[in-house]
Amino acid sequence: MNMTRRGLLAAAAASALAGCASIPTVRAGSYQARGANFAVSLSRPWSDLTAFAGTARGVRVLSIDGVALNGLYLATIEPEGSFVRVMDRDTPRPTYRADMSETELVEFVIDSLATMNYQAPEPAALRPQTLAGAPGVRFDITARTEAGLNMSGTALVARAGENLNILLFLAPSEHYYGAFAREIDAVFASATPA
Repeated sequence: MNMTRRGLLAAAAASALAGCASIPTVRAGSYQARGANFAVSLSRPWSDLTAFAGTARGVRVLSIDGVALNGLYLATIEPEGSFVRVMDRDTPRPTYRADMSETELVEFVIDSLATMNYQAPEPAALRPQTLAGAPGVRFDITARTEAGLNMSGTALVARAGENLNILLFLAPSEHYYGAFAREIDAVFASATPA
């Protein structure tokens, strides 16, 4: 009987430890996301939650408190590429085309958020801003999670040759978005070509 308890305890401990995963940390300073052709400056360390985010290849997801509370997305998307990864072949995914207008680029981001199960994502306050030296479009975002939590965000998109560079930040409207707004503005403004 004593051996059985020890065996069960050992199995339970092994199962618990097997579920632990190391989350990489991105240090403060210059950061170039893998696959991105631009770099940004981070004022503090962020966790790289890309492995848990369900995004397409080439999209990196950083967070301080978890993606549900603050997510900074960095990506360079090639033509015919996507910002999101869909789990089945029947679900359409927004696809980037090199000939998209600025309005279509904004719609591409908004459609990508809808594919990520954000409810009623809407762009607002479109304005010009450079991204890594290239002319781009910055805009604000409102949406809701499936559970009804109001989200706020901001995005910056700009072409880099045939590719599309994207910076996107999302957080709950109450507290988190406002708490990070200045820091995110600084991150967006810091983008330089890699």
